[in-house]
Amino acid sequence: MVIKNKISEYERDICSILARLAYHMHPRIIERIQEQNTREYGYFRDLFDGRIEIGNYLFDGSACVFPGVRRYVSGQGKKRAYNIEYKAIIDDNTFPRHIWCFLENGKTYNGPNWKNTVLGEFELAHVFTHKDSELDFEKLFFSTVRGDLYPYGDFSCACNVALLPKGTVRPTDNSTAIKAAFYKRYIDLYGETPLNGRSGFNESLVPRWYGDLNWNEPELPEDWESNINKLLKYRTGRITGLLNK
Repeated sequence: MVIKNKISEYERDICSILARLAYHMHPRIIERIQEQNTREYGYFRDLFDGRIEIGNYLFDGSACVFPGVRRYVSGQGKKRAYNIEYKAIIDDNTFPRHIWCFLENGKTYNGPNWKNTVLGEFELAHVFTHKDSELDFEKLFFSTVRGDLYPYGDFSCACNVALLPKGTVRPTDNSTAIKAAFYKRYIDLYGETPLNGRSGFNESLVPRWYGDLNWNEPELPEDWESNINKLLKYRTGRITGLLNK
């Protein structure tokens, strides 16, 4: 028996399906978050002073919703608390899930609010990495990647957290062509501004069939602005509370 990995023969077909299944944040939502991040930069700078490097989360064009929060490492440290050894609040996927929960129904993430709604049928897919250990791969796609880049803000960046139905996320992790297609979709929607320290995307690496994909268009619910305002009010209060414990 000859075992062969045939994914390269079907990447176009797989990505064609994923494009129709994926949900991305609407660009107007991203613009609203960017505006609020600019307004609150001074507040977070003072709050983080000596404890968190603000440039890893809030910078010109940042769409990070929960500055100061990064993914925990190998189960070490205390979740949803400030960890001095990481100079950050560490978390699993709770904080990124807040973003979609607020957009869907104006409420924070909790088990029932995720599992008992349509969100329970989905899982999160981070388009670009939020770990500095995975930046070498992304350097293939950009002419400039800042040497001192720590992409922790991408963990809760609203334009970096897409929704895909359960069981469909893995191809975006293991196929370079599919990754490139999702990178291109991100940049088509939001530009390079939210990508801290990465610029000059090399479109020659995007598959030739990218233009044939029929992407699921981002939706803008009628109550989006009210719900995003609730989200941003919640995030500021939550981050403040965690750092003042």
